[in-house]
Amino acid sequence: MMATAHFTDAELGCKCGCGGLPPQDFQDLLEALRIFHDAPLRISSGYRCPDHNAKVSKTGRAGPHTKGAVDVLVSGERAYELLQDAISLGWTGIGLSQKGPHESRFLHLDRLVDSPRPTVWSY
Repeated sequence: MMATAHFTDAELGCKCGCGGLPPQDFQDLLEALRIFHDAPLRISSGYRCPDHNAKVSKTGRAGPHTKGAVDVLVSGERAYELLQDAISLGWTGIGLSQKGPHESRFLHLDRLVDSPRPTVWSY
């Protein structure tokens, strides 16, 4: 099933099998970014239910991915362009992972309002 015109439920949903998806408003923001960026966004991590997030993240049961965040596999010039587009559309949580093999590099993107934002960090 398609969550949006460009993303499937499987891409955006929790990987534990619970069927959890990010809030619709987050899906709409991600779709707007995809359209503005005008290129595919390969999602490596989308929504995580609190239980799954506690297993895979230092943020425990309440990290950004439990509210609306994605990690997009991207590197080099494309990472720079996506970063520019995300900032211009108001994305305020930016995590940079640009070390190691290019195929595993990513940008974390969120627009949380209940966390200190805007902010940028590296992994």
